[in-house]
Amino acid sequence: MGVIHPEISKAETLSSKYYTDVTMFSKILEKFETSWNFIGHKAMMEDVTKKSIHVGCEPMILTKDESVYNCISNVCTHRGMVLVEGCENGNAVVCPYHGRTFNLSGGLRNMPEFEDVQGYPSEADDLVKAEVACWKNLLFAKLSGDYEFSRFISTVEARMSFLKLDSFRYNSTMDRSHKIKTNWMLYVDNYLEGFHIPFVHKDLNSILDFTSYDTELFENGVLQVGFAKEGEAIFEIPKGHVDYGKSIAAYYWWLFPNLMLNFYPWGMSLNLVKPIDVGSTEVIYHGFVLDETKLGLGAGGDLDKVEMEDQYIVEACFVGMKSKNYDNGRYSPKMEKGVHHFHRLLTD
Repeated sequence: MGVIHPEISKAETLSSKYYTDVTMFSKILEKFETSWNFIGHKAMMEDVTKKSIHVGCEPMILTKDESVYNCISNVCTHRGMVLVEGCENGNAVVCPYHGRTFNLSGGLRNMPEFEDVQGYPSEADDLVKAEVACWKNLLFAKLSGDYEFSRFISTVEARMSFLKLDSFRYNSTMDRSHKIKTNWMLYVDNYLEGFHIPFVHKDLNSILDFTSYDTELFENGVLQVGFAKEGEAIFEIPKGHVDYGKSIAAYYWWLFPNLMLNFYPWGMSLNLVKPIDVGSTEVIYHGFVLDETKLGLGAGGDLDKVEMEDQYIVEACFVGMKSKNYDNGRYSPKMEKGVHHFHRLLTD
């Protein structure tokens, strides 16, 4: 991989091949394995015990065994069959191809017609299991590495604890899923700068004070703070908090590699940017409500419109990335600090 200059004023952006090359796509997705990935919310598992998910492009299963949550491979260790599609119930995972059966933590239970197989069963017959962490009822998984979850989430927790995040209620009517024709990194690039807001999001720009828009960098992510124009919905921030006295309309958090936590006075919109292939991405939205009386107000008032406007941009950018007339560009030191940080995390 290439190197992004640490000084943004001297740096050039990623080459277009990062967005269009299949080999590069696979290489970059290896970073998902050692990162913490959002896999669900406890409320999504109230009526099921198994749910098919992905970590990067890796098919996995989120399971609930009483009060224990597991994240296990969704690929049978016999012949590679996908085990679960969608949501299921039951206290076992049964392969629909030949009946190989696993418990909800991925351990092999039994397999028909394998009595005479030598050296069977072994650990290789169990399903690969990821490490799972739970934060404020949100579930995360990591496939490998020693990156501690407390380190991953500490900056968000310290800044947002005033909202009593345990009280956020999952609202399934706010779920959205969009499949778009672009590389997943272009969607993240677009999210990580408010530079485009006056040009792309006219309604949102009428709510936010663009001149005060602020971007903060931390180890594994970016925080963008949107300040409200007079009369718009804002947070009630307690004394002693670093943001006390500020008219904040939104906190936009991005956590490497593909998670957005968007906090508004009404609650939180969670966005997951799911890579499908080099030119296809699924964007998944989930809503978590704290104050229903503030729904539809302020910066988080019309998320569907903002999403459609962003999709047009990132799909058009992907067309441009395939042009022989473009390779890379430069960063705005004032407005694209978040994009520069993301590119450095990708290439370090």
